[in-house]
Amino acid sequence: MSRLNESELVRLFDDKTASKVIECFNALDGTPDFHSPIVWRSTIPELCRLDCARTRRGIDAHGAAQMVNLFRFFGGLSLDLRDVPGLGHGRLLSLAKGQAFEAFLRDVASGESFAAICITEASGGSDLHSLQTTAVRCEGGYTLTGCKHYVARLRQANLYVVFANVAGLDRSLSVFLVPASADGIVVHDIPALGLQGRSWGALELNQVFVPKQHRVGGEGQGFSLFSTHFSYWRCAMAAAAIGAAQATLDRCKERLQHRQAFDGPIGRFTHLQQGYAQHAARLHMAWLLVQSTALRLDKQAYCYIDAAMAKAESVEIAIAAAQWAMLIHGAEGCCVSTGLEKNLRDLLGLRIADGTPDVLRGQVARGLLGETLYSLSLGRQAVSPKWSRERQLW
Repeated sequence: MSRLNESELVRLFDDKTASKVIECFNALDGTPDFHSPIVWRSTIPELCRLDCARTRRGIDAHGAAQMVNLFRFFGGLSLDLRDVPGLGHGRLLSLAKGQAFEAFLRDVASGESFAAICITEASGGSDLHSLQTTAVRCEGGYTLTGCKHYVARLRQANLYVVFANVAGLDRSLSVFLVPASADGIVVHDIPALGLQGRSWGALELNQVFVPKQHRVGGEGQGFSLFSTHFSYWRCAMAAAAIGAAQATLDRCKERLQHRQAFDGPIGRFTHLQQGYAQHAARLHMAWLLVQSTALRLDKQAYCYIDAAMAKAESVEIAIAAAQWAMLIHGAEGCCVSTGLEKNLRDLLGLRIADGTPDVLRGQVARGLLGETLYSLSLGRQAVSPKWSRERQLW
């Protein structure tokens, strides 16, 4: 279903990069490698460093407001390519102070490395308080033990960003960088419904040693790092979903204009015109929300709820558009060759990844209604107003 909008390329990239994107598209289109972000990143490494200020040597890094345009563009080609522009989850390393991760960032920014983020477990995902993976202090660092589930990119990544609780520490959630080559790591594959351009699976950590200098941030800063990174990432994924849905809607426009039925184009039927207009308007509204959130991210004048709102609503709007697109294509819409069914499966996967709509809407309600009602909904004692303000600043 992938199509290349060359006029958009000119707006998004310099001439040299645009030419490389066109060459890569033409070389990979119709092949399994088309949906591999690793192939794209290794072929056009300059795409990998666009949002990394530390590696661009005097060139301003793209801010979120620029990057969301790139995520929307690649989402329109294939949601599997949402990892092509920028550092991806390797960007979390840039949030740490100091120079400890400079070499790793350079490798990610050059396309030589790729990072997977490992958070969810069998007993907990969105509830970070329930994570069981433990980091035990030892001489020179920590030993990590636990099992992460439903992790994307495990087979492609050579760096794992792992969230674990430091033993013996209150509010202990911390972040560690673990090379895929470390002793004590076992990877298990899990078949997935969509987003099959990368692997999906489980990561076992059996007393894996992590040097102290590979702890990202301080002990107990896991919540803060999670919030900062995923505010950006959820905004990016919302943009990718919009790009994917817009690509299907563009197909629908052609269908409405050229598909003949009952002695004329089907686009003359007003109920189809109404449906097209409705989905076009909703996608545009979602895009305005994403752009607004990205601008606030760049100004550091945002609350965590902005990105949660953008990701939850954009993906739902995109899914509705993709379902409608399949419907107006009739039986053809169910054919694998059209790519419409893949697009829908991928969007359903993205609905779950990085926060489900229910969880994200809960975070929005928490930010808008306050901590008291949220705590009551979980049967917890309400946190202090000061703690509430701190969480919104994260």
